[in-house]
Amino acid sequence: MRWILFSRASFVWWIVVVVILNTCLVTPLELTFPPLTSPSPLLGQTTLKLGQPAALGTWSWGNKLLYEYDEGRDNPEILKSFRAARKNNVNLFDTGDSYGTGKLQGNAERLLREGYEVEECESNNDILSSILPARPPIFLSKIAVYPWLLTSDSYYRNIMSSRERLGIRGDGTGASFVPSIHWSPNNYNPFQTSALYEALAHCYTEGYSDGVGLSNLGSNELLKAAEYFQRKNVPIAANQIQCSLVSDFERDVKPALEVANEAGITTLGYSPLGLGLLCSSRQRTARGKLRSFVFDKIVGDDSGRELLEAMTRIAKGRRGGEVSQVALNWVKKQGLTVLFGARSEDRVMENIKGVNGEFELTNAEFEELEEWRRRLKVKGTRNVFMTS
Repeated sequence: MRWILFSRASFVWWIVVVVILNTCLVTPLELTFPPLTSPSPLLGQTTLKLGQPAALGTWSWGNKLLYEYDEGRDNPEILKSFRAARKNNVNLFDTGDSYGTGKLQGNAERLLREGYEVEECESNNDILSSILPARPPIFLSKIAVYPWLLTSDSYYRNIMSSRERLGIRGDGTGASFVPSIHWSPNNYNPFQTSALYEALAHCYTEGYSDGVGLSNLGSNELLKAAEYFQRKNVPIAANQIQCSLVSDFERDVKPALEVANEAGITTLGYSPLGLGLLCSSRQRTARGKLRSFVFDKIVGDDSGRELLEAMTRIAKGRRGGEVSQVALNWVKKQGLTVLFGARSEDRVMENIKGVNGEFELTNAEFEELEEWRRRLKVKGTRNVFMTS
């Protein structure tokens, strides 16, 4: 009982300290947001082109909790997946400074660096260089917005650490670096927003980055961020939102997508396979306990099973078609750049076919999926950090 009382008291004092530090250390900048009106075209927006229908995500590259990552087993395959993506002209890679559980934090960034260093060595070989992409990769690295990061300097240090792990050079050659907001702090501590935005803008104006990225911003927050970075003349590469056939599209995707399109911002749709639910039954069996809980909630309902059955029928109607390709192509047809995760060469090759034109849904198939999607009674779990 004494321990419980002490813990509760400590928690209260921690909250008091955070409030005091916010007041003393975090000075709101000129971040007085204008009325919610659509921003004009962003300055410099045309100079930061992503240019691909797909991006490779690296969330599983070090995640023991959800993906049961094992360094010795998975790293060789992960490096092969990077090479396969690059050979198929994928130049956009999503990562984060928090990707990797426990001691593996930042692991995904280090693996991206290793993969690109191998590619650069191969580019010096006359034979191998002919099959490698001409464009260097773009690394979008999401910076975690932890509650204890209260000043722009603290975010700046984390951004620069991320830059170092990715092996970004200072001479303008090699990979492009786009530090990104992992989530908005407005749900729990809006005072952090000014410090975070200031650090991102500073990195760009000082030449340490090639723009900024956004993530988990709904339409209202996206408008505010777009206006702020426009005033700073900082181009926005993309806004990432969760999007799949089991997402609540009308609530979580459509409003943000419309704002992004009007502002000239690319929208990346992450978790397009619903954490692996929207795959073949063979692939769904290879899942951890936590993902199994999410899956069972959805497929335990008739409407969820009917959606998967419709996807399976469509996939079987094509030679070599996969359920995952149906899911990915649906996201593409909604107007998003598909951000899929993979840590094996085979999975990369399978997923790319769903977005590069090899597998295309017909209009009738798309409308059938839309009908089943609207009937879905149990939606996928919404990211708790998604803002309005």
